Amino acid sequence: MLKLSKRVEYALLSVQEMARRRGNVVSAKDIATRFEISQTLVAKVLQQLAQKNIIRSFHGVHGGYELALEPQCLSIADVIEAIEGRSGAIVECQDHHGHDEANCNVLSTCTIREPLSILQERIAATFNSMTVAELTPQNIVPLIIDL
Repeated sequence: MLKLSKRVEYALLSVQEMARRRGNVVSAKDIATRFEISQTLVAKVLQQLAQKNIIRSFHGVHGGYELALEPQCLSIADVIEAIEGRSGAIVECQDHHGHDEANCNVLSTCTIREPLSILQERIAATFNSMTVAELTPQNIVPLIIDL
């Protein structure tokens, strides 16, 4: 099944917390404490997000991070790509970043490539259409995906 990496999970928790506390600088320690997760990994994820201009960093005693964009302008896909550097293909032949059809052992007889391509497009569309604003508790609504 499709599974997001721990790094992506921490990135999403981090941007969610920044959206929730909009207007305040949030530290890696704040996020790690709130969610009871590794501060070291949170700090690494925050550095990646800052390098990709998803968040801004502030140095000093009262330093930390804040979103660089409004939560409704930042998609889940933006966060995933900032951490993973790719869209997260569900099968290798759908990954257009370094894998090609030559890596497929059943290419000549495969009957699921096109249906999985459609599924991949729908997953990508969902990640692109859902924003960080929708991750904040007051904005959470059930997500129904028509597959």
